[in-house]
Formats: sequence, C-alpha cells, structure tokens
Amino acid sequence: MTMLEKLPILEDDGLITPEVGVWAERKYRLVWNYAKMFATSTKAKWDARAYIDLYAGAGLSRIENTKTIVPASPLLAMNVLNKFDKYIFCENDEEKMQALKARVKRDYPDSAVSFIETDVNKKVEEIISNIPRHYKGFKVLTFCFIDPFNLKNLKFQTIRKLAEKYIDFLILIPSGMDANRNISYYIDESNTAVEDFTGASQWRCEWRLAEAKWENFGFFFADLFGRQMRTLAYFYEGLTDMVHVRSIEKNLPLYHLAFFSRNELGRKFWKEARKYSDDQLDLL
Repeated sequence: MTMLEKLPILEDDGLITPEVGVWAERKYRLVWNYAKMFATSTKAKWDARAYIDLYAGAGLSRIENTKTIVPASPLLAMNVLNKFDKYIFCENDEEKMQALKARVKRDYPDSAVSFIETDVNKKVEEIISNIPRHYKGFKVLTFCFIDPFNLKNLKFQTIRKLAEKYIDFLILIPSGMDANRNISYYIDESNTAVEDFTGASQWRCEWRLAEAKWENFGFFFADLFGRQMRTLAYFYEGLTDMVHVRSIEKNLPLYHLAFFSRNELGRKFWKEARKYSDDQLDLL
C-alpha cells in the first residue's frame, strides 16, 4: 500500500444526504483504509469478522457548501475487497435509517446486515446479540466505529459492555467541537456528561490540577478517555496515539480520532492508516 485512496464521488440518488464539514473526508478515509486492512489481514485468521457502526447515519454525506457527495462510513466499510461476514448498523433517526437501508439493499444486496434503529446506549445487548457467536473452534473478531455528535450521545458503559467481546474500536472523541467549546456547561457540578462519556467518576479532581497548569480542557478530556480505555486492557500511550483533526478554514480544534486495540497488529494497521492520511483534501 503506497497511498490512501480518494473517496468515490457519487451522484445524488434523491434520498436524504446529511451535510458534513470538509474535514470529514479525512475521517472517512481513515475508517475506510483501516477497514480494508482489518478485513484483509484477519480473513484467514478468524472464522468470522464483524463491522459495527454505532452512529451509521444515512450512508452518504454531502460536503457542505458544495455539491460533492461521498460514501460515509457504513458504505465505505462495505466497499472493501475481503468483505466482513456481518455488518451491524445502528441509527436512531428514522429517515436516515430508511435511506441507509435503501442504499445497502441497492448496492450490497448479498451482504449480511442487521439494522438497529435505537439509542445505542439503551440496546447494547441487542447489538451484541447480532455479532456472530464466538465459541470453541469458531473465532470472531469485530471492528467498531463510533462517531457520536457530542458527549451526551455516548456512555462509557456501552463501550465497557461491547469490550467484553474481541473487538477493536475507532472512536471520535468530540474534544474540541463540544467538550472544550462548552466547558462551562460540562464542569458544572450537576452535569454528568463527562463522567458518563469517560466512565471516570473523579475527573473533576484531575481537571482542577490540569487547569492549574493551563491545560486545554479538550485535550484533557481526550486523554482522560484514553486512560479509561486502558482500564479495559486496551493499549493507550498518550495523545500521540490519536489523530487530532482541526477545521479547514479557521484551523479550530474539532475532535480526536482514537483507535483502541488489545493486539499489536491492530496498532500496526492504525499507524499505517495514519501514515497515508494527511490534510491534503482533494474533494473540491
């Protein structure tokens, strides 16, 4: 592999197509590139491989202020050479889910797909029940992409429950576009969003020490999440493990994209995905 492929440019199919920022191209390419490496490298070593997208959306996205339409994470994960044995797409918005179903049926009619229209934090057992069952002599490995809009969308207990399986995670941490931007809201003593997202009950004590050192709350939040993933036996060596994404026009911090695996091979693939990803956006 010598480069990260450009995203396909698609025609408008008349179904709902949410707008995303130009910066989303990098996120999609990273998901796609890692999914291809994951699916290919694990094909001969695991009996079944599953892909989960917890906030799947409609399947296509329109780059804001343009007419450019690209496949979003669910359809990119299906557009790999050695396809996953099972896809699980979760989306709480009915219109987006119907559009995703129509697109999957049209473009990938032979793939094994489960659609779960739900708040993922309330139906994690249902999600797990759709993963092929792992048993002696039949090994199952899962790759899960988590792309919450804000802190309130995701609970750490959901990740904790999923992590009982053999599963790698790629998680968008809304460190800049939500956590740091709304710091006064989240540090309020009555607000539990940070604790719910990270699973860290004593985070305010840590933040007071970090704040005294003039640390950025968004970076503190991302690192806190990473350290909490370490408690689930996932590798985490610090913020350098993550991709920090900024807005294109104003260079404002948006989010950290963090990969978590319990296997060194997974970490190797993530480094490869990052190596061939850069900020040279080529959709416009």
